Amino acid sequence: MRFISSSVILKLYRTVGKGEILAEAKNIIIQTAMRLYCQKGVKGTSISDILEDSKTGKGQFYYYFNSKNDLTQKVIQSHIERWQTECFTGILGSGQSPKNKISEMLDWIYASHQNQIVHYGCPMGNLIFELSTEDETYRLMFDQWLKAWQNALGHCVFDLKQGSENEAQEAAEQMIASIQGSLLLLKINQNIDQLALHLKAVKEAI
Repeated sequence: MRFISSSVILKLYRTVGKGEILAEAKNIIIQTAMRLYCQKGVKGTSISDILEDSKTGKGQFYYYFNSKNDLTQKVIQSHIERWQTECFTGILGSGQSPKNKISEMLDWIYASHQNQIVHYGCPMGNLIFELSTEDETYRLMFDQWLKAWQNALGHCVFDLKQGSENEAQEAAEQMIASIQGSLLLLKINQNIDQLALHLKAVKEAI
């Protein structure tokens, strides 16, 4: 296992400072765990796997995280923050027309999977399947993510169709279920063209 040499660390301290180094090192561990969780699942990924892949020492790991559960919560939170920034706010909260916002959301989801060699499905969907009944903290985090997605998408549906707010939220929930089902099928059939067709059908139903 290779580690960053003391001379490199000293150089980084002088150029970017301690705070930036600590934040970047922590982020590397989180990003590594995110990738390994997608590939092997949370239960199939050990701390040793994460340490080896991220070239991190055990002492470094426990400096940033109390446990694997602590790291897993940070992984989930990182996924939530990405969705919030890029999708819920950046796309569904933009100034475009409701139909264009929904269409761009679907394009964003497709682009997230388009260039993968192996399609592992939706990272959040996989984590929900594996962890939602294991720990209440995890379940509440997943619930927060789904409600935020449903709420942002529901506002677009309401503006587009002008029905009741309850109807818009129900339509958003159904759309999310359809998208997640399409990503589950992608994981099974490994066919990105099929995902494109499924998402196109969702667009046409708007």
